[in-house]
Amino acid sequence: MALPMIRSATTTNEIADRPPDAPPAARDALSISFRPAEHRQAVLRDWRCLESRLGDVSLACSADWTEAWLTHFGEAVPHRFAVARRSALPVGVCLVTEGVAQRTGPIPVKSIHLGTAGEPESDSVCVEYNDVLVAGADRAEFLSGLLGRLHRERAWDELRFDGMTAASLQSLPTAETTWHVDTRDSYYFDLAGSRNAQIDSIAQFGHATRKNIRKNLNAYGDLQTEWAETTDHAESIFEDLIRLHQARWNADGKPGCYASKPFENFHRDLIARLIPSGRMGLFRVRSGGDVVGCLQLFIDRNRALVYQAGSAPYSGRQSPGMIADVLCIEECLRRGFDAYDFLAGDSHHKRKLSTHRNQLVWAVYRRPRWKFQALRVARRLKREVRSVVSKTKRAGQHD
Repeated sequence: MALPMIRSATTTNEIADRPPDAPPAARDALSISFRPAEHRQAVLRDWRCLESRLGDVSLACSADWTEAWLTHFGEAVPHRFAVARRSALPVGVCLVTEGVAQRTGPIPVKSIHLGTAGEPESDSVCVEYNDVLVAGADRAEFLSGLLGRLHRERAWDELRFDGMTAASLQSLPTAETTWHVDTRDSYYFDLAGSRNAQIDSIAQFGHATRKNIRKNLNAYGDLQTEWAETTDHAESIFEDLIRLHQARWNADGKPGCYASKPFENFHRDLIARLIPSGRMGLFRVRSGGDVVGCLQLFIDRNRALVYQAGSAPYSGRQSPGMIADVLCIEECLRRGFDAYDFLAGDSHHKRKLSTHRNQLVWAVYRRPRWKFQALRVARRLKREVRSVVSKTKRAGQHD
């Protein structure tokens, strides 16, 4: 069964790295090849050259991010590289991984992922604003060709695009019934809008939120903030973040993200790679000698993405998590960032501290396997049983 609207990788398209008015005949065909994991260093050299040519690209598909992921997950997660060329010049590159211990509901599946994904759930970095590295003019042909090549491989059950923007997937036929699309809101505070309108950030929150913020600020009194400018300073804040994060989750009987050593080591590697170039922020709030909260942010195309946090326990009138975010918003506003993005996931905390929202997409192409048909039947039966139970309870209440 062929993918709807997906063309072969050998198709020649009329889009190219050329002036927009150049004739179609001037283009060379785009060719896509798979390079094995053993070719990592050669592929990463091409990756960095292409990244340099394209300029401002998503952090999650940068060479530094990808190399750090490969260092800490590459041995555990089978992978290869898809490289697109025109006239021997690299114009697109993407990491292709085979998922480890992946499931759809209770069913084990063999999954293929584009980008730094596919780790076991306990180790997952949960990549967001994921993307493939390709020139805009070549995106549709690269994705079409890549999917065409992958579709000829029969072993996998699902092809997954994890944490991408809707715009990055526009050329995919995700409206087809073989695609399953999960769209999640990514709430953010519009720093650029606040700066341009010269409006105080706190003034943009709702009345109840403003009141709560002022109550918290009064309860804490004198607060000191720090933004790491060196790797040593960043590592100090990171240690506090881990300590506070783990304490909170362990208190709820859960392991916390940093129970995974590959996950922790991946982020320590990123600190060394990204802090010197200003692509990561680590922020700490203190009250006297006590740490109120810490935040880890990725700086992605002038947006501050709030990746992880750790805060002191909630106590009476004091809400340390809120205070850490409010003060970090002020710091990011001062530093000239365009947005303070809480990333995917809906919560009261995110909504009350945001002014806008983006949408991120988890899109899955699912082959017509018997296991998926069985899962659909089981879920339909479960819904029907729940409906019968609910009707029975309502009828009993009226007797």
